[in-house]
Order: sequence, then C-alpha cells, then structure tokens
Amino acid sequence: MKTSTELQNKQETRLQELINIARQRYLDAGGDPRRCPSGRKGDDYMTDEEREEAMLLMRQSAGIRIVGDEVHCQGKSWKLPTNSPLKKEPV
Repeated sequence: MKTSTELQNKQETRLQELINIARQRYLDAGGDPRRCPSGRKGDDYMTDEEREEAMLLMRQSAGIRIVGDEVHCQGKSWKLPTNSPLKKEPV
C-alpha cells in the first residue's frame, strides 16, 4: 500500500468538498436524502467548472494520464478517438 503525499491529500480533500457541495445542492432542491443523484451531467448538481475539476482530480487520483492523443494508466496505453473531448485537456 502506498502512502499518500500532501498533494494527494489536498486533491482528495478538494474532491470531497466538490462532492459535498453537489450533495447539499441536491438536498436543497428537494432530493431524497436516502439516495444519491445518478451522477450524470445534468443530474449531478455540479457546475461545468466543478465537474471538470472533479473529473481531473479523479483521473489524477487513479493515476490516469493523457499525453497527446494517448491515455496512460497502470502501465498500459491506448489511443483516444479522434473526436474525444479529453484531447483538449493536458493532464
């Protein structure tokens, strides 16, 4: 098991903050406290900026890197489709 660095801890804390903000918005909108929204865009109660930040933080915590038009994860790599929205983000 690897130990978390200070940067990883900050990233995980920020991700949890984003999730908590979205959860509170869901509850404020009259959502059922015993269930969670689907997490799909439009039903995740995040702004576009928060969603992008959360996705970036999740990729970083999972060790996923996007280099050019390739995805690198756990020693494997594969090409992104030509129309992938991930190509625009340097990770």
